[in-house]
Amino acid sequence: MSPSGNGTSKPQTFSARLMGAFTGPGASRGSQEKPDPAEIIPVEERKAAMVGLDRMETKWALGALIAATVAGIAIPLYFTVANKVSKNGKNSIAVAPDAKLLGLVILVLCAIGFAALWKRKRTLVAFDLFLLGFAFTLFVGLLGFVFILVGGWLMLRAWRLNKYGTTNSKAIAREAATRPRGRQRKEAAQSTSKTSGGPAARKPPTASKRYTPKAPARKKIPKAPPE
Repeated sequence: MSPSGNGTSKPQTFSARLMGAFTGPGASRGSQEKPDPAEIIPVEERKAAMVGLDRMETKWALGALIAATVAGIAIPLYFTVANKVSKNGKNSIAVAPDAKLLGLVILVLCAIGFAALWKRKRTLVAFDLFLLGFAFTLFVGLLGFVFILVGGWLMLRAWRLNKYGTTNSKAIAREAATRPRGRQRKEAAQSTSKTSGGPAARKPPTASKRYTPKAPARKKIPKAPPE
């Protein structure tokens, strides 16, 4: 709840409470979302950042799951009401059970996605959005690709965290500019191998301090004279 001018606090809306439950305290105060931080995460902390979700990622994933839940109820209901029976001559085929079954699968996937989002499991949330996208392509193809794009966006940010330690585009550009590319990287690797353990840096073998006596020469056996 946010304080008002007269010292009292205004009640939060249901959407604000729901957003605050998933994104943490302070997320539903109406403040604008801050851009991605430009700080580079240390290598030892990148795995934890990749596994979890930040506040902005949580908001986008929560919005996608809420939209999937609403669409998962509305679209199958529409197909059930509009296409109860499909007639083919004397035979009648009911199509409503298929729409209901697919709607039930979508709602189950949404429930799994909410649980994964509550635990901040990036991989599970992205995989759940992929499945929701493929499920919605059976109804509306464009709507399904939207969920697939959100899941791919989450995985892209995880890849950026793993490689560069940040998701900020400007920081990534600066980091990529400082890294050697192509031939420079190959030359740097070759020079490192030469200075550390290459053939040019190897020391010649030293004589062994252990004394090994020479083997005695073999005596030649004289040949017998011919008779």
